[in-house]
Amino acid sequence: MKKLMIITMCTLLSTGAMAQKLNNKDSKAIDGKVNTFLGLMEAKSYTKVLDLIYPKFFEHSPKKDLFQMFQLLEMSGIELKFNDLEILDKESLGSEKGVDYALIKYSLNMELPLTTDDLKGIAGFIVPRLESNFGKENVEYNKEKSYIKVQGEKYLVGVKDPEYKDWLFLIYDQSFRSELEKTLPAKVNAAASASAF
Repeated sequence: MKKLMIITMCTLLSTGAMAQKLNNKDSKAIDGKVNTFLGLMEAKSYTKVLDLIYPKFFEHSPKKDLFQMFQLLEMSGIELKFNDLEILDKESLGSEKGVDYALIKYSLNMELPLTTDDLKGIAGFIVPRLESNFGKENVEYNKEKSYIKVQGEKYLVGVKDPEYKDWLFLIYDQSFRSELEKTLPAKVNAAASASAF
């Protein structure tokens, strides 16, 4: 279970042709909401992150499943340490049927102390998964000092749907590919994919 929780957490942190600059109002609104999102991650308030996820995503991936996983992560004692989570870039992905979309790139600097025998035992499984997700050059595994460090860039897709009145987010990561394809219009997904993958 811990293995699954760690993989889910790493995937969560993980988030083109139509790209344009965002207007000032949307840019500032996204900054505020993304900073809240990243702040909740740093505070390990993972279940609260779900309140900032675009609700239509949960039509394809049940919210209760993610909530239970995050709740277990919060209670498990796994001490992920985050440093320098910050927005690097934002660009508009255009609009479709009155809904606005934006791609947000952010930096990730995370450390996973291997404080238990269970964590040390699954490090050999976790490290290749992280290397696959972030690139081998961005993952440092120090067996002697018992930690894994990860640096990289991840993506979110911001969604401003009049039905919800504010910017909400999708974690734009390959591991959610099927759910993203079902949630995003094909043109928007293609533009995001061209920049993110």
